[in-house]
Amino acid sequence: MSGAGTRLGVGTHFRLDGETVEVVDFASLATGMEVVLKDGRDRLARMSLRELLTSDRAELIHDRSGPSSGDDENVAAVVLNRLTRDEKKDVLERAGHVREMLTGYRSGSEDLSQPDEPRPSTPLACR
Repeated sequence: MSGAGTRLGVGTHFRLDGETVEVVDFASLATGMEVVLKDGRDRLARMSLRELLTSDRAELIHDRSGPSSGDDENVAAVVLNRLTRDEKKDVLERAGHVREMLTGYRSGSEDLSQPDEPRPSTPLACR
């Protein structure tokens, strides 16, 4: 795998066995760190962080934008991690709506599209 020095966190995308997946969570277990990955059909899978980073099956999809260690503000992932389960659910739902408005896909990517996407747009009614 390539991409040493690239930030790895929630929202990082990989090509795993030819399919695009997104890191949605991390789990610290007695056996080591694991990542929770979501594919384009919203299926979740757990994988050892070590395997993800060293396997020939995984390739990082580079995204040069994002937070830096020199930023003054807290990284969004840190702030969002403090939310309750219900608050996280609300934020994820709203984020899906925003991504759909911007890209046509709730995931924000055609590679991770839902079966009913893109949905036909409907004109807003003027009042």
